Amino acid sequence: MWFKNLQLFQFSKPITIDMAQLEGQLQAFQFEPCKSIETYRAGWSLPTPNAMTLYHSSHHNILLCMRRQEKVIPAAVVNEALKERIAAIELKEQRKVGRKEKLTLKEELLSELTPRAFVRSSYTWGYIDLTQQRILIDAVSSKKAEEFLDLLRQTLGSLPVIPINTQLSPAHVMTQWLGNTHKRPIGLLLDGQCELRSDLEEGSVIRCKQPDLDADEVVAHIETGKQVVKLAINWQERVQCILQEDLCIKRLRFGDDILDEARDSYVDEDPITQLDADFALMSLELQRFTDHLIEWLGGVAELGQS
Repeated sequence: MWFKNLQLFQFSKPITIDMAQLEGQLQAFQFEPCKSIETYRAGWSLPTPNAMTLYHSSHHNILLCMRRQEKVIPAAVVNEALKERIAAIELKEQRKVGRKEKLTLKEELLSELTPRAFVRSSYTWGYIDLTQQRILIDAVSSKKAEEFLDLLRQTLGSLPVIPINTQLSPAHVMTQWLGNTHKRPIGLLLDGQCELRSDLEEGSVIRCKQPDLDADEVVAHIETGKQVVKLAINWQERVQCILQEDLCIKRLRFGDDILDEARDSYVDEDPITQLDADFALMSLELQRFTDHLIEWLGGVAELGQS
């Protein structure tokens, strides 16, 4: 359950969650397997196999798990079947199959193959932080995060949420961190990896992976006008990640002390007990880290401010 990526969203106006109604709302969109003709289906899944509810709450944080199941039809299988069908038509009718007809034949094949296709499930975790009025989603892409938000919007009826936008550009601040050690916040270390890009030279990207990012050859790229668009950071040996220019966080890892503390709190092997300990510690650390991160970036921008 420990998040590996992070997409950050904020509520555009304060909300409350009616916990007495939440379970019923979630059950209305509980996951069910794909039917024979469906290509995919998404819904809420139990946070642990023995959970009694479709959510888990801890300190005003509500954890949810979205399960997405999709039919897998390999492109090679479709293309091979399509070639055979086109060849049969051209041989029988002594004519060439046009582009529009090929697209129609392909759609027909997909409809025929879908009921017999393999199914594959993926899970997206996220939680609502009612104290900070945020939603944090473990998703590697904005598309995955939007799928989670769309399902949550259907579940709750409305969801006034937008990506967090900060007063200062992450690229600008990360460039300052890399170019000047005195600009780095207390407790923040660079973690040996960065990516720089020049707006003046299309396609000009420099990727650095070395222990000492303060080396002259790295800093020299900033002096030529490049900006940092990705930067590996380490906050107090408690949170390590790669921060991107769009404020997305990748390769999120938590310090050994935090993970050891979670394991030490397990009184037994009960999955719910483990989930409760993991989620409580993870959400606390993420609240601290994201609060600091947003502060480093000048705070949250006012709505409508770019």
